[in-house]
Amino acid sequence: MLMKTTRLIIDRQLKRKFSANKKKQKTEYSSSLGDQVGYRKKLNIQNVDGIEKGDENLIFGSCQKGSSSNWPVKTNTKSKTRRSSILRKDIRGRKKRKMEKVVKVDEVVEPMDLISELPVSIIHHILSFLRCPRDVARTTVLSKKWRSICASFFTLDFDQKRFKMLGGDHMEKFITFVDNSFTTKLEPMHNIQKFKLSLSQLSPKLKLRINEWISASINKDVKELEIHVEEKKKRHYMLPNIVLTAKTLTSLKLYGCKLDGKGVIDLRNLKELSIKNAYVNADVIQGFVQGCPLVEDLRLVHCTGIGRLQISTLHKLSRVELHECHGLVCVHIELPSLLRFLYWGKESWECNINLAGCANLKYLTLRDSNLTDELFQDQMSKLFYLEKLVLRGCDKLERIIILSVNLKELSVIRCKKLEVINIYAPYLSVLEYSGGKFPFSSMDVLDLHEAKLHLEVRKNRFVVLHELLVFLQKFENDGAWTLVVSSNKNITIHEELRKIQNLSSNDLKLELIKSPVKLKGYVDNLLRMSRPKTLSLVSSSSSELLKSVKEKIMSREENPKCCTYYLKKCWLHYIKDVTMVVFEAAEIGETSQNLQQTTFRFNWQS
Repeated sequence: MLMKTTRLIIDRQLKRKFSANKKKQKTEYSSSLGDQVGYRKKLNIQNVDGIEKGDENLIFGSCQKGSSSNWPVKTNTKSKTRRSSILRKDIRGRKKRKMEKVVKVDEVVEPMDLISELPVSIIHHILSFLRCPRDVARTTVLSKKWRSICASFFTLDFDQKRFKMLGGDHMEKFITFVDNSFTTKLEPMHNIQKFKLSLSQLSPKLKLRINEWISASINKDVKELEIHVEEKKKRHYMLPNIVLTAKTLTSLKLYGCKLDGKGVIDLRNLKELSIKNAYVNADVIQGFVQGCPLVEDLRLVHCTGIGRLQISTLHKLSRVELHECHGLVCVHIELPSLLRFLYWGKESWECNINLAGCANLKYLTLRDSNLTDELFQDQMSKLFYLEKLVLRGCDKLERIIILSVNLKELSVIRCKKLEVINIYAPYLSVLEYSGGKFPFSSMDVLDLHEAKLHLEVRKNRFVVLHELLVFLQKFENDGAWTLVVSSNKNITIHEELRKIQNLSSNDLKLELIKSPVKLKGYVDNLLRMSRPKTLSLVSSSSSELLKSVKEKIMSREENPKCCTYYLKKCWLHYIKDVTMVVFEAAEIGETSQNLQQTTFRFNWQS
């Protein structure tokens, strides 16, 4: 009994001692783990995978037998795994905190998508400039919001010519296709953005279906309506009266349609009106003036029966274009809101144009063969804010004087009797002239950046060329100018306006360009459009333009990859062969030793 009691006491003492040693080991392990993490932070070791594979001996090397460290002497697989897991958690936590900081910085720096925040109506207006419906569909990849925007921007575009190319009973196929489209696509929609219908041949059945299609689109609150009827026998389509009372329409474009002058016109939200190839009498014009109070853009093209056009009540109207309207005898507009006006008449037509009440007009284009010097000067004296003026085919003009501090662009094209042009426009930047004479007697243009001159010399060739050379001498002092001369499939570019003696052709196209960036684009476009036989550059050997042309020609391949994604290829794709010849200054009659003429002779593919 005593022995049993003694054994029990010894066993209990051993158990107590064992438990005490175990607690001591745990305490030592906890302290060593703290030192280990601190040492880990000092080393800034980030490769946890390396630790897992045994690299932890680099950190825990002092844990071996005989070490003076306080870390445990004995380690087993369990303790190693536990320490590795704790280290991994610590590293993941620090990485996570770093990533959160980076995300916060990116959120601050990332620009906002301001376009998506615009009102839907404005985004619809932007999408309306995309010609292809596929381009509109591509915007759906931007975000979920754009998907809903594009879904609400619903357009219908039908062209009869596409079915005519298929042959057979194309008329019936076209009608069936449009009917099915209206049934499957239009019925679920609350409203549609645009309905366009292009017809090349009419039939009694088709006329009935057109009326139904137009009525269905108007019932769906269509905003833009375009009807194009191109009948060879000039059988115009009678537009239903429901179109002229559609209050949701903002744009109405009609081609080859008849209009009922007795019907009521109530298009209170219309902003754009275009009528082409139609008979439009005074009653119809008056109806549109009264029924479209918000119209901003008015265009009448190849219309007959107008007679007199008088507008003074459309206070939102900013643009008026009149193209070859037979029978138009008078145009009288009094609108301070008008900014653009274009009149395009024929030689035998007489039309009295009065824009005296349009003091804020900025862009004026006239093709009026009956415009006299007195009428022109009278109009110009009242247009103080004019920025762009185009005179084309004004054959009665003989002498024009332009005094304007706001004019920026001037074009005078083929005015046969024009003898003298005097210009005082200090801010004129673009000048264009085409004719058989050189009429510029005096010019005061301080801000000129571009001048296009096309001289068709038939009489007094030497006199005209002398006047042209005197004109070019005015730009010699400003070394930034470059002269491009085109004649008979030959192009010469003078980068310095010195003694130019090669102007001997009867048909010269000259362009003075001041911007080096624009010059490179102009040369590329010239080579693409005209495909000249030779291109000569009179410049220094260090010319940037010369280097650019050389680099493009010399580095070209048999199948250039510069236009992989374009249908219209650049000029490099059509070169069959090219040779380069360099002439020194003495050979071209130049006194400056820095100048040379580099001529490229092209052989183009047929």
